[in-house]
Amino acid sequence: MTEIDERSPRRRRRLRQAGAWAGAVGIYAAAQGLSAWAGQREAGRGTRPQYSQFERPAFAPPGAVFPLAWSALNLTTASSGWLIWRAPDPATTAPPRGEALAWWGAAVVIRSGYVPLAFGRRRLWAATADAALLCAVMTRYAFLAREVDQTAALLAVPEVAWTAFATALSAVIAVQNP
Repeated sequence: MTEIDERSPRRRRRLRQAGAWAGAVGIYAAAQGLSAWAGQREAGRGTRPQYSQFERPAFAPPGAVFPLAWSALNLTTASSGWLIWRAPDPATTAPPRGEALAWWGAAVVIRSGYVPLAFGRRRLWAATADAALLCAVMTRYAFLAREVDQTAALLAVPEVAWTAFATALSAVIAVQNP
């Protein structure tokens, strides 16, 4: 077999893997985009102007931080899910990768609820509950991911940390803006 013939299956495999990664990123980004669109459509204005109108604690970041943070989290969390998806099933004593992927999928759905709740309907306590639930689901996902792929688990940690912070921030904003 020639060298070109041997490289062709590897190229196809790499292209499939790149496509799967792009799909995972796309799923997370699409869910986030639909969430933002729904919140803006319902409120009739963008989230940043609404955020600037809230009374916020001193530790609240400026509104421009959120799209940057969530864009980075889209990449890390989607990459984590992709690594779990392509990992072989672990030993019988470890949780199956399907269980980890189910928690990842639940996180996608839950994550999509915050913006419409906080900015579309201005239900700040419901949005805080959504953030807390997302943090719990991502924490469970990270623990399951650790049994399947260590890198995937590490890539989930930034979202766990950010959603813990976002939950605290959301709770304070809900208290200050009854």
